[in-house]
Parts: sequence; structure tokens; C-alpha cells
Amino acid sequence: MKILFCRHGETQWNKQGKLQGHLDSHLTLEGQCQARRLGTQLASHHPDLIFTSDLGRAMTTATLANHNLNLPIESSPLLRERCFGELQGLHNSESLGLWEAYERRFVGNEMEIEGAESATDVLSRVQHFLRGLSNIDVKTLVVIGHGEWLRVIQNLFAGEQAWSNRQLLPGNCEIIEFNLQNFQLDALI
Repeated sequence: MKILFCRHGETQWNKQGKLQGHLDSHLTLEGQCQARRLGTQLASHHPDLIFTSDLGRAMTTATLANHNLNLPIESSPLLRERCFGELQGLHNSESLGLWEAYERRFVGNEMEIEGAESATDVLSRVQHFLRGLSNIDVKTLVVIGHGEWLRVIQNLFAGEQAWSNRQLLPGNCEIIEFNLQNFQLDALI
């Protein structure tokens, strides 16, 4: 199975410098254009199914990308962005202590932010999602999710710690391709 992992389109909060996590904001006009272009790019891969996070920004991206693909879309909370607790919804000029804790997220598993999800908790969701793929019979799967979630899955495939920052945060509507036959899936999960 080939999996095309994609990040959602640009949102209002991305543009404003607010952290979303499990909260949501609408796609910007540019984000909507990115999602439509994503659909055009995905067409050449001949996907069979789209899986998306159940958060609005990812679902909207999936719907716009799917306009000409006409694929089934399934959503899952396993694909949600990392929860950043009390930092969610704050602008990067507010609560500087929390933003400093956020910037240290690559040092270890936990963040010193009330209610924040650990990197290994996100990894657990990633692994649960990957285990479920054994029940899906498609050649090419599109997965639309979020930046930190995608970094964690890239870390898994690269053999890095879940909280590592060696993998770049994917751009909005960027495609990251993985072919599962190249990986010992059982070893990863």
C-alpha cells in the first residue's frame, strides 16, 4: 500500500500565529486554493480512499481536494493534531512562558503545559491508526492530517524518538509519500 500523507491547507490561525492543536479555525482563501491544488496533484497517484482527521481544517481540505477525485472520505480522531493544552488558541505573543515550554517540545516526551499531550501519546494514536490499515484493501491511500502528527509518523518511519525535530514540519498541503512494503510494519507498531 502506498500512503500519501498530507497536511491540511493554511488556516486563519496559521496566518495569525495562533496555535490550534485540537481547536480549529477556517481555511484561508490561500488554504482553499492549496487544497484544490492538492486534489490535482493527488489525481496522478490514482488514490482509492481519503482518510482525514476529524478536525474541521483537515476535513475541509479533504473535501476540497476530493472535488474532482470523487473518492470515499473517512474521518478519524486518531489523526488529530497533538493537543497543546492551555496553549491552544493563544497568539505567539501571549503567555511567553507557555510558548517557551512549547519550543522545548523537542527535548523530551512531555511538555510543561497543562493539558498538553505527550509525544508518545501521539505516537500511540499513530500506531493505532497504522494497525487499522491492515483491514483496508487499497493500493493508494491519502491521509490528511496535521503538522506535529505528521512529524511523529515521520519520526517513527525514520527510527527517531517521537519528539525528535530531525524531520521537518510539512508545509500546508505538502505530500509525503510512504510505501508500506518498504517497511516492516509489525516492527514499527
